[in-house]
Amino acid sequence: MGLRNSKPKHSYKVTPPKSPENKIASKETTPPPLPKPTPVTQTKSNDTHSPSPSTSPTTIPDGTSLVPDWLNETQFVDILSATVSRFSKILKFHAMPAMAPGENYATLMLRISIDVELDDKSTKAIAFMLKVPHTTPHMEQMLAMANFFNTENLAYVDVLPKLEELYKAKGLDVSLAPRAHRLDSSEEPKLANTVLMNDLGKDGFKNLNRRECLNLEQTKFALRKLAQYHAATAMMIEVNGPFPDVFMKGMLGTNKDAIKAFMEGMLSPFQAKFLEHLEHLKDGEQYRDKLTKTFSKFASQFLKLSEYDPSEFCVLNHGDCWMNNLLFKLDSKGEPEDMVFVDFQNPNYGSPVQDIFYLIITSVHIDYKMKYFDFFIRHYHEQLTKHLDLLGFTGRQPSLRELHLQFYKYGDWALFPAITVLPVVLLGPTEGATFENFVGENESAGNFKDQLFTNPQYRSYIEQLLPWLDNRGLLDIE
Repeated sequence: MGLRNSKPKHSYKVTPPKSPENKIASKETTPPPLPKPTPVTQTKSNDTHSPSPSTSPTTIPDGTSLVPDWLNETQFVDILSATVSRFSKILKFHAMPAMAPGENYATLMLRISIDVELDDKSTKAIAFMLKVPHTTPHMEQMLAMANFFNTENLAYVDVLPKLEELYKAKGLDVSLAPRAHRLDSSEEPKLANTVLMNDLGKDGFKNLNRRECLNLEQTKFALRKLAQYHAATAMMIEVNGPFPDVFMKGMLGTNKDAIKAFMEGMLSPFQAKFLEHLEHLKDGEQYRDKLTKTFSKFASQFLKLSEYDPSEFCVLNHGDCWMNNLLFKLDSKGEPEDMVFVDFQNPNYGSPVQDIFYLIITSVHIDYKMKYFDFFIRHYHEQLTKHLDLLGFTGRQPSLRELHLQFYKYGDWALFPAITVLPVVLLGPTEGATFENFVGENESAGNFKDQLFTNPQYRSYIEQLLPWLDNRGLLDIE
């Protein structure tokens, strides 16, 4: 997962991927005229940040100190023997942090560069991305409660390739995620809590600038890819039956008291800081009573949101569908030609509304987020039904009206990312952007959250989002 581009973006017009899928006729609605884009707010004084990172692989100064001392080249020999034709031996092994602070909170992402010798004495460069946990008390506590490394490996190795095979069976080449590999943890147990993926950077995939967010055409492209993924997950259940329990019941399982306590512990610091800064928002005080009431019930409501309704059309949601978990491949004109998902730490079965709300609220530019919302839902629905038909899905498909109604039924999925993920998306680079500060409640964590909610760009977004949510009744929990 490379860093995103800080250079000004083109106004992209998406060209559909050049694959057999394009032979299938599709009827798409025409969006309303494009508004004049709002530039990214440049922050000053206490909110001044350094420029966004470039697209070239960036390492942290003295980053080798962050590389685990238990990691070494011998652990990769079996993977290389199985995946590199005519592999002979490793000539050079190098590991460095791949992302700057603020780009990945829960884990440390390492770029593994390996030069190998083949049996004809020629050499080849191989690159992987390796996800490892931070060695902190909060992380140890989280892994003891729910080991998301097990969940993510299950998704990458056992589920996603099967989804892609469903399309291949229909003659279509659809990539949904990087290829992943399981490292042998028999000699080094800490390897069990890792995720190893092919580095798609060498194939041209990268994150877009998260602070600029997605424009209209990029959003359409992302929703199309999301519909492809969702359609395949629905088809997979029809073919193979239910997914493993960790997906059907959620990563946190069925212990409702533990889930509620976990959510309250994570959400409370964000809610308190958001309310603390509410008076500084335009018309912010008029939402205080509603938000205070809603926040007091949100952990309990999260339990309801996590339960799927078997009478509805359901999919395996990605579970964390925001800018940094989308890798785009651009053509020579800077237009998207493909996209894949990463970070499958929390897939969960239920209404597709979760992923759609999460994506639109966190990752779409403010000029399109609300004005084009209904259009985005129609576009997603068109792509979903198109790909369900393509795969031969025989179950009941949701109507557009039914899908819209689910956005009210599961509307709390809009407020949650608006106060916890959107401020992170819009925050500029800062050394305070750490996992401990994200989940913690000490002075350092408080200062970090102050940065999140005093960021002028976030204020501009949330000042427009709050009345939109309120007008839809989405600030009220029954």
